[in-house]
Amino acid sequence: MDLPKLDSLTKTWHTEPYPSISPTRPELSAKGKNVIVTGGGTGIGRAIAVAFAQAGAKSVSILGRRVDKLKEGAEAISKEATTKETKVLYEKADLSDRSQVDAALKSITDQVGKIDILVSNAGFLPTPGQLLDYDPAFLMRGFELNVLTTLNILQAFVPLAGPEPVVINTSTAIAHFRPVTGAGGYGISKAANLKLVDYFAWENPQIHVVNLQPGFVPTDLNGHPDEATDVGKILLPLVTATHASRDHEKLMMAFCILAELPGQFAVWLASPEAKFLKSKFVWSNWDVPEMLEKAEEIKTTKLLDWKLEGIAM
Repeated sequence: MDLPKLDSLTKTWHTEPYPSISPTRPELSAKGKNVIVTGGGTGIGRAIAVAFAQAGAKSVSILGRRVDKLKEGAEAISKEATTKETKVLYEKADLSDRSQVDAALKSITDQVGKIDILVSNAGFLPTPGQLLDYDPAFLMRGFELNVLTTLNILQAFVPLAGPEPVVINTSTAIAHFRPVTGAGGYGISKAANLKLVDYFAWENPQIHVVNLQPGFVPTDLNGHPDEATDVGKILLPLVTATHASRDHEKLMMAFCILAELPGQFAVWLASPEAKFLKSKFVWSNWDVPEMLEKAEEIKTTKLLDWKLEGIAM
């Protein structure tokens, strides 16, 4: 299989946290901010929620369908909070059901007030497979859980948003890669998710919106399946099955990250330092100091936009 080349915007490629994105940096403080993370009970979502608690958020609320995972996640987040003043809440909600989403957000705002930061992280990984033999039901399920759920949370969020709202959409490289055999079911729905958020950002310019590719987390290395990003679950089996064993170590070094990397990177994205990334698509692997050097170029050009290559529209 001919995989897309892993190009990088920055010369430095990160796989674990580093000082520039530390949630304890005063410049990244989330003090006074109310944060909601969908899919925040496990994996990347939990890591993001933990990082905001470490940044001193006023409250961190997580949404999901599994109460046991939400309880575990809330306990872990509370333990990592840098101040006892951070309120940690969880709400059970099926994000494909708008009434449940509305009820969950109302419960949260009744307790803590307006929402300042929304991390739309929950998603669904359809069964991999080539399209000629693909079950349409899997494809439609992907649209329901990767597109409709995002629309529901965004629509519910806006009326309850604070004065300087931020939305971080956890996306995937599969949405902008050229086709990867077997990943079509996922890539199609996530590309639709990305375009939905693109329209949302355009129609709501008062909201700071950023799309984030969190990184690749191989399940067989860390022994924690819940910590694997969706793209990692798809790409890594395909990669290891189609490349020579001598390439395995090199591939693992490129693909493997710690969940704390996107967790802390999300805190940086919500900070004033990242204002130049409004409506852009970024990878958590990219180096923050190098991106800051490119800030004016990124802000004033189509760099990191989702577009048709070679066409200036």
